Amino acid sequence: MENILIWRSERAGDFILTSAAIRELRKNFPAAHITLVVRKAVYPLAELCPYVNEVLIFPVDDIIYKLKAHGILKLITEVLEMSLKYFWKRRYDLAFQLGGSGLIHLRSPMIYLSGAKIRVGLVKEIIDATFYTHPVSFDEHKVCPDVLRNLGVLTACGLKVKSKDLEIWFDGQDVFHAKKLLGNFGEGRIKVAVGIGANDPQRKYPIEKYLVAFKEIIEKGASLIIIGGPSELDDAKFLENNLPEGSVKNLVEVGAGWRVDVAAMSLTDMYIGNFTGACDIAAALKKPVIILTPVAKDRKEKFPDIVTELEIYHPWKTNSIVLQPEHQLGKCTEDSEFTGCSAGKSHCIAQIEPSEIVRAFDDMIYFKKTIRFKEC
Repeated sequence: MENILIWRSERAGDFILTSAAIRELRKNFPAAHITLVVRKAVYPLAELCPYVNEVLIFPVDDIIYKLKAHGILKLITEVLEMSLKYFWKRRYDLAFQLGGSGLIHLRSPMIYLSGAKIRVGLVKEIIDATFYTHPVSFDEHKVCPDVLRNLGVLTACGLKVKSKDLEIWFDGQDVFHAKKLLGNFGEGRIKVAVGIGANDPQRKYPIEKYLVAFKEIIEKGASLIIIGGPSELDDAKFLENNLPEGSVKNLVEVGAGWRVDVAAMSLTDMYIGNFTGACDIAAALKKPVIILTPVAKDRKEKFPDIVTELEIYHPWKTNSIVLQPEHQLGKCTEDSEFTGCSAGKSHCIAQIEPSEIVRAFDDMIYFKKTIRFKEC
C-alpha cells in the first residue's frame, strides 16, 4: 500500500478519539504516504500529527449547516472538486472512513468519491455497504466506545493494534505561548481547566450554577483557566467578573486557538466542565476529569436498548467523575435522544447541584493525593 487516505471530518472530540487508530495504522504501514482529511475547525489539532504525510481540510466545515442551506448536491459537488484536486491524482490504494456515529450515511459516499481501490468503513445498513469494498458492520445497540470502534475497523482488516492510548499533538511554541499567557497565574494552587461550552444547548450546565460551585472550589485552593471558542465569550466574562479577582484566567477572550488551549490544559491539574470535546482533550493529556452530562442515571431502565453518548464517549483511560441527574424531565422521559435530553436548552442537566461539583472536586483531590502518597 503506497498511498492511504484517512477521512475523519467531524468535531474536535471525535478527532481526538481517532488518534489511537491513526497511530496504529501508521505502525502497520510504516512506508506509506498517508493523507488525513479533517474539517477546518479541527485542522490545528491535526496539523502536527507525526503519523501522516499531509493533512487536508474538508471544504464543508459544518456538514449539517451546509445540508440545510444547499442540500446534498452541494455536498457531493464539493467532495468531487476535492477528489479532482487531490485524491484522483494520487490514486489511493486504501481509504479508511473512521467514526461510527452521527452522519454515517453521508460519510460513505464521500469515501467512495475518493476513488480509492480499497475502501473500508463502518456501516449500519446495506445502503452504506455499497460504497465500500470492505464494509465493517457494527451493532448500534451494543455498547462500544468510539475509540474501540475506530480501532476495530483496523483489526477487522487483519491489521495489528498494540496500543489503545489516545494522543494529542502540540509543540514547544504552543507551550511557550501558553506559559506567556498564564505567567505566574495559579502558582502554588490547584489549576483547573474549565470547559463551559458545548455543541448542543442541552449539554450546557447553567453558568449561574457553575458560578456557585466555582466560588467554593476557589475557596478550597483552586484557580480556574477557562477555555473555549467565541460562543463562550459572554459566559467566560460572566465568571471572570463575578469570581474573586485573580482567581480566573480567561483564555476565551484571548482567542489563542486550539493548540495553545491544549498546551494550557497540559499545565493544569484537572478538567471540570461539560461533556464535550474539551474533556476528550483532557483525557488524552491524562488529566483527571469531572464532567456533567444530561444523561440521567436511570436512563437505561427506560431505554435498555438505546446506547447513550455517555457510554460511547466516556473519558478514555483517565480518572473521571461523571455527574448526572437522577431522572430525565418532562418529555425527555419519553424521548430516546442520544444525549438523554431533547429540550434544546439547559434542561435535564440543570438538576445537578453545584454542591455535587464541589464534592467531586474534593473527591478528585483526595484521590490524587492518595496516588501521590503511594508513589512516594
